Amino acid sequence: MRPSPAPAAGPAPAVRPACIVPAGAGAIAAVLAALCSFPALAQTSLPEVTLRSPTVIGRLRPDYEPAGVRLGGFRLDGRAEAGLGYSDNLAPTAPERLTGIFLQESTQLSLASDWTRHAVAVSASQATRRHPDAGSLDWTDYQVGLMGRYDIGRASSVSLGYSHIRGHLEVTDFDVQQSTLNRPLPFDSDVLSVAGTAAFNRITLGASAEYRTVRYEGNDAAFLDDTAFPFRAAGDGRDYDRTTGEVSAAYSFLPGRDVMVIARVTDISYLHTAQESRDSLTWEALAGIRYDLTGLWGFRIAVGYRHRDYEDPTLRNRSSPAFEGQILYLPTQLTTVTLTAQRSIEESTRATNVSYTRTLVRLNVDHELLRNVILSAELRGEHRKYDRESQSVTDAVGILSAQFILNRRVSLLASYQRYERLQASAGIQEFDQNLFLMRLRFTL
Repeated sequence: MRPSPAPAAGPAPAVRPACIVPAGAGAIAAVLAALCSFPALAQTSLPEVTLRSPTVIGRLRPDYEPAGVRLGGFRLDGRAEAGLGYSDNLAPTAPERLTGIFLQESTQLSLASDWTRHAVAVSASQATRRHPDAGSLDWTDYQVGLMGRYDIGRASSVSLGYSHIRGHLEVTDFDVQQSTLNRPLPFDSDVLSVAGTAAFNRITLGASAEYRTVRYEGNDAAFLDDTAFPFRAAGDGRDYDRTTGEVSAAYSFLPGRDVMVIARVTDISYLHTAQESRDSLTWEALAGIRYDLTGLWGFRIAVGYRHRDYEDPTLRNRSSPAFEGQILYLPTQLTTVTLTAQRSIEESTRATNVSYTRTLVRLNVDHELLRNVILSAELRGEHRKYDRESQSVTDAVGILSAQFILNRRVSLLASYQRYERLQASAGIQEFDQNLFLMRLRFTL
């Protein structure tokens, strides 16, 4: 399980519901996105790379921007999508290769203040995928969230947020497959966060705390390899609470050019008494820099060290270098190239392992073919190294997508995803999967 607020990707379905960050929401955007994203990646608190030149995705398109609905000092944004997809390998670990179509729909709503100072916002989203010939693969995800920010002075603020998330682990997830499941594994998560920022000339100080619960839905899926713990269902006994505290300091020597240090402590406590040996305390320290080179090049990177101690002295503590980085390049005004890399320690739902070290590398290319036609490509690689030295897995994902914006209200989206397991241990077979999806989007 990879519970954390980062927005980016990992092996996942081609489309996952997420919060809308409404235009004009201003400084609440990052907080709202963090609260409402599914727990898919390790936590990162580095500021995004910002360039003087706009990126393809960030560029304003006045003729095609959704208008939203103005309600006094608030703005209501929303969208609905519906589409048809096809996969040539719906359940990769099933005895026989299963192909078929699926139906997918999603809706998103957000209401955010449009004030010059302070901010409040509420949001909700849901997504459903239905397989006419394989009902056990159906899933429904949703989230609701709210946040508030109180501004103090010119650049200091305090924010508070809460969200409830219903998500799932995909059948392509190694933990799910190692548990001999051929169906998604649902989970519920509640996230409560508080953060504060104080700016003094060129120095910015920050502090935050987050409390997150993770509760799996076991159903009747058997854990065939579960010899270490007396649980019959996938995810049973793996429920836990995670508390993270963080402090940071940054010095800005020019706009878009900062140096920073980050210290973070994470406490993970499992609910079931038979799993208390999995309780852990993790600390990490990183130093980094964010730099806008020429307006066409920019990067952010932080490197440091991370150490995890387990409650059970028989479990091997985990220590490793930690890094988070991103390079943003604009070869032309119509093309944006983004390279992201990250290494983290994540929780595992497997009975025979507690956690794993995850290394992620992702390359994204966005191209504006026409003002209303956006082409995107993504190549992603992930390597997991588990507690046991002989157990590891390497996955690769490639995604091609296109968005045709018909007008302010209607867009047509198409995507193709290629998922391939390059290497796996623990008796899990290697596989490939091709997934096609066509959607129609309606926007307020």
